[in-house]
Amino acid sequence: MRQRIISALVGLCILAALLPFLNTAALNAVISVISALAVHEILLATKYIENRFLAFLCIGFACVVPFMDTTLVARYLPLLCYVFFMALFLLLLIKHDTIRVEQIGFSFMMATCIPFSLNCVILMRNYMGFGPSFFYLFYIFGSSWIADSGAYFAGMLFGKHKLCPTISPKKTVEGFIGGLVAAVVGNLLIAGIFTVLGQQEWFVAYLGGPIRINYLLVAALSPFCALAGVFGDLSASIIKRQCGIKDFGHIMPGHGGILDRFDSVLMVAPLVFILARIFSFAVYC
Repeated sequence: MRQRIISALVGLCILAALLPFLNTAALNAVISVISALAVHEILLATKYIENRFLAFLCIGFACVVPFMDTTLVARYLPLLCYVFFMALFLLLLIKHDTIRVEQIGFSFMMATCIPFSLNCVILMRNYMGFGPSFFYLFYIFGSSWIADSGAYFAGMLFGKHKLCPTISPKKTVEGFIGGLVAAVVGNLLIAGIFTVLGQQEWFVAYLGGPIRINYLLVAALSPFCALAGVFGDLSASIIKRQCGIKDFGHIMPGHGGILDRFDSVLMVAPLVFILARIFSFAVYC
């Protein structure tokens, strides 16, 4: 518990240090590093990391995707995708006696799904404006990390009925409900903080203008986003169980690896991006 809290505080400090740079290429660089580490962890868990060329291709591609909005990468992205795809099958042809097609398929899926999912944060910034996307970023955290913390404490205090005992034995129905409630409360609290800070000139200047938040939609959509987070968490649990590991890594004591912390975010970020495009529940005034 102590390690978990300390790691969370360290993570919050790092996030706070990055806030002034979220409207720059620094965000792309951070997403690139997280994507590369997450792909490395899952290749390590499946032991596909043993083929260094396969690992190099997947991790390298994961690093490039978050920069797809930059002029250079955007221009050559179709070529990069084609080269990546062909290189994987060339590797299969050369190493068909030691590499199976399902290894290529799984590696390709992880090397594309993880960075493209996290890249939704950058897409929101680019297409919805920095101010609204800044709120959506915290909405993603509220729907994943706050919901996860709520589920953890609710399960610890009230948990009696197992949710998915064969996949994640510690998860309970009570914890699941607690997580949904925590997501609603947490996101409403985040919206309230944005509204209060929105009365400060420095904050409005930072966002690029005042933003208007629809509290009803914030509350109504939060359970769906939190549910997506649970789906991501359980999906990661299945992979860990089949690989015979407890955590994907140890980079964050008490939490595990990068993928252990971002497994729910991988499902929540694309959903928030989709819902924000449809409902626009945070927009410039």
